[in-house]
Amino acid sequence: MNKLVLLFTIILSTNLYAEKFSMRKCSLLPVTDTAGHALGYRVYERLEDYLKEGNWCDYESTASLLTVFSKYRERLAEHLEDPNVLRTVINKLQVGSLIRVDMKFLVNSVELEMDIVGENGIDLYFKEKTTIKNPNVENVSNQLVTWLETYEQSLPYDGQVIGVLGDQVTFTVSPNKKKSIGQKFSIRRYKNKTRHKLLNTVVEWDSDELGEGKIFNKDSKQALGIIKVYNSNRKIKPGDWVILEEVTALNNLGNKKFDDAKEKTFGKLGTVSINMKIGSSSLGTSPAAGSVKMSGLTYGLSIEGEAWVTRNYFVAGEFSRTLGNLTKDSGDPDLKNVSVSNGVLKVTGGYKYLPMGFFFGPQVNLYAGYVNYSYNVERSNSDGFGSNSLSGFLLGVGGNMPLQRGMRIYAKGEIVPFSKFNDDDNIFNSNKDSNSLHFEAGATFKYAPEVTLIGGIEITNNSADFSGTVSEVTYRDTMLKLGALFSY
Repeated sequence: MNKLVLLFTIILSTNLYAEKFSMRKCSLLPVTDTAGHALGYRVYERLEDYLKEGNWCDYESTASLLTVFSKYRERLAEHLEDPNVLRTVINKLQVGSLIRVDMKFLVNSVELEMDIVGENGIDLYFKEKTTIKNPNVENVSNQLVTWLETYEQSLPYDGQVIGVLGDQVTFTVSPNKKKSIGQKFSIRRYKNKTRHKLLNTVVEWDSDELGEGKIFNKDSKQALGIIKVYNSNRKIKPGDWVILEEVTALNNLGNKKFDDAKEKTFGKLGTVSINMKIGSSSLGTSPAAGSVKMSGLTYGLSIEGEAWVTRNYFVAGEFSRTLGNLTKDSGDPDLKNVSVSNGVLKVTGGYKYLPMGFFFGPQVNLYAGYVNYSYNVERSNSDGFGSNSLSGFLLGVGGNMPLQRGMRIYAKGEIVPFSKFNDDDNIFNSNKDSNSLHFEAGATFKYAPEVTLIGGIEITNNSADFSGTVSEVTYRDTMLKLGALFSY
């Protein structure tokens, strides 16, 4: 229970920190000028397109505030100098920095100034000023983009920690920042900043180094690393800075080879699992002579696969077959012993919710698809035994979360709200109603980078009601599942 509380505390604190303090989450204020905002509006559009298409800044548009800004159009430049106004904008948009551009027109030229303001509305992270002759949208925008590229290089960190589990850390990182498997990084904690005494510009960031590690998995916006060296007794926590070591050409060659191998062998496309199943199955019917129940041991195999279309969308499938013999449990059936062969076929697709990224933290899956449960029982019309199936549109929800390093617990539940019962042997009259419910829970353990061991319990209940002599049939399977999952 304590681990569950800790995990969700991490999730909550991560979101709060990232929204309030990340310097890489920015917004562009309306561009002000002294010529009726005609040129300023076009420059704003060009610069906003650059920020949206770029990767170093998680851009948040001020579109929701433009109506408010328009009310102060004549004195907008003055209001955008007010720290209280800037703090209000920052709290509304939940960004860590604001880009402010002002243009003052002179004879055949424009005085161009750009500031980047911190979250307190006072600190200036960047400040530049120049005069451009024969100003137009292209010239002004190019100068501003050049300044933004210069500012990006001055940011004190490449990413921020969003999750910690033992020696593992998950952190955000700019998509245009070069990163590779095996690359070293350091983790630092902000201490204080030094401001220029006259200009109020932040000229130096002071931080303490907490640890060093290496990346062992990555995607475009996140990476998963292992801490190898601790330089402090303070615990790493969400919000700490991550600084990547520059990769030399020689080292990058070795990392590229490792990347190529990982691309082919480790979890880039999806997973396939092969599982052994063994457990108890029961069959119940309600013929005219009285209720009958058969039960016994069944065993078999299942193959399950999942393919990742994107980070968040996936398709999955399952095929399984179990065999066994059922003997009389209650009632007075004509057949005291019957052989059974049961099967499952599922094809689904869904959405994967990742509150802390793909590699770390909990995952919640919402999915839907088609399922067919088939039951082949030794035939006995008087007992209501025979071959039949239940199929239909499936709805499911599942999830998993880390318990400790390398181990996760998982659970999922599925229903078939509008199922169809198919009577292959024509034993039953018209079907009045049918129901299907499936539940599974268990744990996984990462045995090797490509292999994960699986252990779990599956419970499946299917039933149907009829208007004829045999009024009901029920199937219940409680199976132990043991297997191995392979990443590809």
